[in-house]
Amino acid sequence: MQPTDTVADTICRTVELGVTITGAAADSEDRTHIWCSVIDPDPRCPECRIAGQLRDRAERVLTDTPAAGHPVELHVAVPRFVCLTSGCPRSIFRADITGIAAPRSVVTTRTERWILQRIAIDKMSVAAVAANLGIAWKTVNQIAVGAARNMVYDGGHLDGVRHLGVDEHKVRHEALLFSGWR
Repeated sequence: MQPTDTVADTICRTVELGVTITGAAADSEDRTHIWCSVIDPDPRCPECRIAGQLRDRAERVLTDTPAAGHPVELHVAVPRFVCLTSGCPRSIFRADITGIAAPRSVVTTRTERWILQRIAIDKMSVAAVAANLGIAWKTVNQIAVGAARNMVYDGGHLDGVRHLGVDEHKVRHEALLFSGWR
């Protein structure tokens, strides 16, 4: 295990992602940048499952939850390994960081949860959530729709359902009064 900066890691809660802070800075756009490295990366090749040799590190930039009201970008140094096993089709591979972020995602896994909580529980608009994170409205909307879709369809909630209908509609009382309904 790598040494950690306990105070910074505790304040930013980076250890829960599996990373430790190695540096930080703020930019002119009021964004906080946090450089970090993966704690105890798995050096085993995804093909042959034999440990490889550390080659270098590739930086992956991810939006994380805001800290002290400021947007945060994590700069994760992801270890890359060389597989030395003869006959293995994989020569170079990255450490698995799916606990930190999904493949090709631009946000951390906890940021996906944070987005859903802000929209569903706090009733924030997608625009407000995007502003808090310092990312585009379209990105936040895609993440929210995708996460909601996964909860409904991948959760098995609709298994066996062939038809879905809506029996009633919710109408605001004021609308009925103004239209002459009593």
